[in-house]
Amino acid sequence: MTKPLKIWLWIVFIFNIVGEVANILVAIYEPSLVLYVVVEAIILIGVILLLFKQKKTGFYLLCVASVLGMILNIASGSNIAYAIISGIIMPLIIWLLMRKTWNEFT
Repeated sequence: MTKPLKIWLWIVFIFNIVGEVANILVAIYEPSLVLYVVVEAIILIGVILLLFKQKKTGFYLLCVASVLGMILNIASGSNIAYAIISGIIMPLIIWLLMRKTWNEFT
């Protein structure tokens, strides 16, 4: 795993932990937001698999969760630009940083 990939995954990991805590706190008062908690948890699992286990499955989970998050954001009336950035850019950056060392991941 390259150093830039590891740094980016740590950034994604930390921001998603903060996001997950915020989502849980909001979902306590607004149960309809539980889907955001689930999507954020899938993203965290994907990052953990990539960062600590070096599993390609983690990347695929990230991609699926990112698309689900994008759909949730658009459906809830969020800013479409934000939805696209969060749904496409993050997995794209990870793939760009992973592609040279793709075969290192199992």
